Amino acid sequence: MNELKFETQDKNGNRVICDVIATYHDDNTNKDFIVYTDKTLDENNKLKLYYSLYKKEGNNIKLIDITDINDKKIGLELIKQLINDIR
Repeated sequence: MNELKFETQDKNGNRVICDVIATYHDDNTNKDFIVYTDKTLDENNKLKLYYSLYKKEGNNIKLIDITDINDKKIGLELIKQLINDIR
């Protein structure tokens, strides 16, 4: 199985390689969501997961900040579903 990865920058401008956990296209909003990790752990030693809107530009992934509350809800529900599926 091919691992999907992409490169982004942290808030300090450092290069970060992230692993794609899942992508989701919402037909109602026609938006694409991505769940990913930078393989860091939180204070409880759990893997940090992030979500964002994204656009695929050729072979590159461009993350788009989520500002709409409904989009935030969709992203959180996607993460919850992924965690439930893993259990």
